Amino acid sequence: MKKVFALLLALVMVFTLAPIAQPAHADGEIVINFPSIWVGTDSKAAYMSELIEKFNEENAGSIKVVVEEQTDYQAYRDKIRTTVTTGNTPDICILDTTFDIKAYAESGKFMDLTPYLEEGWGEDFADGAFDAWSVDGKVSILPFEAAVFTPIYNKDIFEAAGWDHFPATYEEFFQMAEDVKAAGYNVMGQMAGENGWSSMLWYSLIVEAIGGKDVYADGLENPAFVEAAEVLKKMYDYTFDGAVSAGAADVNGHFIARDTAIYLNGPWWIANFYKEDNAVDGKLLADSVEVATNPVYEGGLGEGGLVTTVQGFLAAGKQDDPAKEAAVVKFLQYLTDPEHVSELALSSGAMFFVKYTPAEETRPISQKVTEVANNAAFTILHVNGAFPTAFSTEFPSALAALINGDVDAQGFVDQLQEAIDMA
Repeated sequence: MKKVFALLLALVMVFTLAPIAQPAHADGEIVINFPSIWVGTDSKAAYMSELIEKFNEENAGSIKVVVEEQTDYQAYRDKIRTTVTTGNTPDICILDTTFDIKAYAESGKFMDLTPYLEEGWGEDFADGAFDAWSVDGKVSILPFEAAVFTPIYNKDIFEAAGWDHFPATYEEFFQMAEDVKAAGYNVMGQMAGENGWSSMLWYSLIVEAIGGKDVYADGLENPAFVEAAEVLKKMYDYTFDGAVSAGAADVNGHFIARDTAIYLNGPWWIANFYKEDNAVDGKLLADSVEVATNPVYEGGLGEGGLVTTVQGFLAAGKQDDPAKEAAVVKFLQYLTDPEHVSELALSSGAMFFVKYTPAEETRPISQKVTEVANNAAFTILHVNGAFPTAFSTEFPSALAALINGDVDAQGFVDQLQEAIDMA
């Protein structure tokens, strides 16, 4: 009898002391879990912390966002993959292109944001921002942090070659190239060494100009890829010597040295135009450069398009509780509010798929790049982002073969396709 009594007493103590599972908002406050990499030394950390604190203050007692800080990018990626795989998808998380975004969108583990976007929220985002990531017309992964790729040119070199504007068409582009070359300058930086980054971006611009918004729909079968390869090869007649083996330092160095007219890279490089170390006779490089748009290709489908990549996505775990879902959406809309994004861009130097007006303090070149992004008729990914990793791995080798005459334009595309097929 004593043993039975002791057992009953133990059970009573267990149930008395053990916490009873409660809904996330049993006490009136919904808790949103947000594992984040935008902390620590990340450029977005300070303003993100301020923004989340402000959101929590405005929603005190009803919604609380709890940030789970992770400063190690790979550890963060591993954690997110594990939680999603095990069915414990975070309420909100950040993804990048190392994740299989399409597979995640198709998994059913993330919230369908389409109804909320259709209510007007989607109008805050750049046109075509969701096209590459939607599944069956539904959006569950939001492209948020962006990088756009648009030519930046040295006005002083153009003036020396008799040009007061950037070419509007590719036909005019090569007329300009002849004049710049005759004036003793390189027209643009190309590189088939390292990862072929600069040439990959030029190839992306040409592919977009020729093939337009839906150029990736049929993969490399679209004839735009062969035609763009022919144009890219022609561009190598107007770059610096040794470009076939060159790397990023060569491309950057030639533009900084003022011997190359056009530069193509992501917005993260803009700060270098303002560095005193890159000034010549006291004149900043920023004072000599202007932002352009991709020229129109005669007979092409890409007028007004812009080449981009996604630095960061926002995604929300699927919710069974309508109140919790509404709270998560409210926070996502708060994060992506154009006014907040404008401040985030100013503080971090990053760019975003949200259409926003840059703050007055934003560097002029960044303002102009943002203006180009906001005015784009549509956006497409650069080719490395649109195809499997095997494409980007093979690109430098295929490009070198093209430039050296070992393959023609069709052979260049075939080499890339073969690499994808064998992966």
